[in-house]
Amino acid sequence: MKLVAQLEDLLYKAQTSPVNPELKVHDWRIVIHEAQLISLGIRDNAPGSVYTPPSYRQGESGEIFIVWEDGRLSQAQVQSLPGNNSFYGQEQLNEWYQAAYEDPDGREIPAPEAMPLVAVEDRAVQKILAGEDEILFEQLKRLLGGRPNPAKMQASIQAVWGYRHVRHSRGLAVTYQESQYGFSFSLDSLVGGGFAKRRLIREDEWDKIWRQTLNYYQAMGHEGSPVGPQTTVIFSPELVDSFLSQFIIPNFVGQSILEGQSSFQTEQFFNQEKVFDEGLTLLIDPLRPFELGSYLVTSEGIAGKRTNLVQNGALITPFLRVKDARRWGGSPTAIPMGTSGLYLKHDRESASWPEAIAGIEDGVLILSVLGMHTQNSVSGEYSLSAPQSLRIQNGKIVGKTDVKLSGNFFKDLKSPLTQYVKSELGTKPYLVVKTGLQAL
Repeated sequence: MKLVAQLEDLLYKAQTSPVNPELKVHDWRIVIHEAQLISLGIRDNAPGSVYTPPSYRQGESGEIFIVWEDGRLSQAQVQSLPGNNSFYGQEQLNEWYQAAYEDPDGREIPAPEAMPLVAVEDRAVQKILAGEDEILFEQLKRLLGGRPNPAKMQASIQAVWGYRHVRHSRGLAVTYQESQYGFSFSLDSLVGGGFAKRRLIREDEWDKIWRQTLNYYQAMGHEGSPVGPQTTVIFSPELVDSFLSQFIIPNFVGQSILEGQSSFQTEQFFNQEKVFDEGLTLLIDPLRPFELGSYLVTSEGIAGKRTNLVQNGALITPFLRVKDARRWGGSPTAIPMGTSGLYLKHDRESASWPEAIAGIEDGVLILSVLGMHTQNSVSGEYSLSAPQSLRIQNGKIVGKTDVKLSGNFFKDLKSPLTQYVKSELGTKPYLVVKTGLQAL
């Protein structure tokens, strides 16, 4: 019996005809992922080594949420049990009840909503998991074959196909297919590229990622001139993603704001206070086809919907789970999957990176930094070393340079001098900022 069917049967019976009255369930919710995964890798130019062997896995796992008759709550991780006769039963119910806790605001399970139409499964990925996996081995061979000598390559390729089941006692019963595909690689641990969506990569996307990474790698072989006080700083899309993860996501969690652990206060949202530059919009959009952060329904049973967190520089709403929405006095919002599904836009966004770089006479492109996780999320302040950055002069990347950055990400987003440049390869933009910069 499938795990979702086991649990649904167990919880339904515990709600309608409990064996033990003390274990009577008032409401319940189940989320189960049923997935197959194949992965390949390269370690130090060696494919399929003991460190990165081709692997295949399948399984069922997820979580249950229970509101007991006495009003207490339980949450637990679940997974398929080994053995044909292994089932979740009264013993598990008792264990879950023993771990129950009080939370009056967390008892609500909203009624079902209409589900959106959004593409989250690619049949080409399904074929890979059904045995037609030659394409992954060809991609691995292609990566190695294009590697510039004497660079050491690290790489991984992964494909996932499966089902997501969401059930609850208020009548929701949703099952849909979903897929994921991703690859990443690095050269001498200096530069790298990658791709992650719910579909296979297209040929033009592969070529652009590979070409850009090789260009960056070749530039790393030359020393660029030191930066100066007038040097323009550009954050790469990957670095912007890291900034969003460190400074934006934690400060827009509804619970953190309600408990005074955010850079923003509830009054600022209710007053729609402008805290960022006019024209800036920050939104969660789980309805974009084949994006990794797209979904039909959250783990709490809330239908996917677009949610503007910031619009034209003004605070609109944090992202709210069911319990937080109850305390906030509003409705549950979309929920980002990390920074996937979170989009930063600006009315002044330039057309493309090639056009933007052509106009930079004195700049430095920051690909990555050291110590991002140690920065104070609430203050927005950062002081970061950025070794192996790329020097830009007269519209061209001319070599590598080491720099240190110091500034405040909230001020970067508030400044009318910050420029936003569309990336052809990712969902986050380049940011051209005026921030503290010194040569290392």
